[in-house]
Amino acid sequence: MKRILTRLVLVAALGSLFGADSAQAFPPAPYHLIYGTARDQYGTPFSAPNVSVVLETQSGVRLPVTVIPGLGAGVNYQIKVPMDAGLTPDLYQANALLYSAPFKMYVVVGSVTNLPLQTSTNYTLLGKWGESTRIDLTLGVDSNGDGIPDAWEYAYLATLGLNLPLSALNRNSSLAHDGRTLAQEFLLGNYPFDPDDQLTVSIVGMNGNAPIVQFPTMTGRSYTLLGSTDMQHWSLLNFVLPNEDPATTGHTFFYASGISTQQVQVILPPDAPKGLFIKLLLQ
Repeated sequence: MKRILTRLVLVAALGSLFGADSAQAFPPAPYHLIYGTARDQYGTPFSAPNVSVVLETQSGVRLPVTVIPGLGAGVNYQIKVPMDAGLTPDLYQANALLYSAPFKMYVVVGSVTNLPLQTSTNYTLLGKWGESTRIDLTLGVDSNGDGIPDAWEYAYLATLGLNLPLSALNRNSSLAHDGRTLAQEFLLGNYPFDPDDQLTVSIVGMNGNAPIVQFPTMTGRSYTLLGSTDMQHWSLLNFVLPNEDPATTGHTFFYASGISTQQVQVILPPDAPKGLFIKLLLQ
């Protein structure tokens, strides 16, 4: 809020100093950030350089960005949408947008433009300046309307040996008898295709008082460690990779470029409690 008020005060001051005509040339507002993960029809986040995400408004404004793997924890694209404060009739630049402007998102793979499941029916309204909106984008066909691509569901059913129509499935269906819903299995990646290869996190050793944590990784996913002394309140744990100096600030997440078994060493402060619970956040 402080940032918005400061910008509005500056706009008003410039208008009073240079007159109304000059004020029309400078009515920008802080950009609105749209970010998330763009995935293919099997749930794998895109990482190839020929993939881009495009925001397009009803008026034809297009804002394209290239997918960047590991851009953030669970993020492979972000669009900084230029925003106009709406104080004057004219936009300060041609592609600036106003609050509540309707738009859709597209994922372009090579020369093929794809409409993601999340924006296939309705336009989304742009949020306020200085704020952010997460929009995950998934390609494919979703004939049963559960938000999960048909291609993944067919592969999932085949692996489990089930002959069910997609109309019998929904996001909360639990078919693998592991307690997870269909939506959770989809976000996990390929783990449900091998019931014996589950996502697990374990402490495999100690380096002084610092635990060494091991977990399996899937292509394109991000992994974050959280720690707690009471399993009620969790906080971010920084860590270093093998052969890195534990005296550094380390990493806040690990981006997996492939399928592997990864080890990390947690960075603990000197006064860290002796008892610590650790959990893994997959994005």
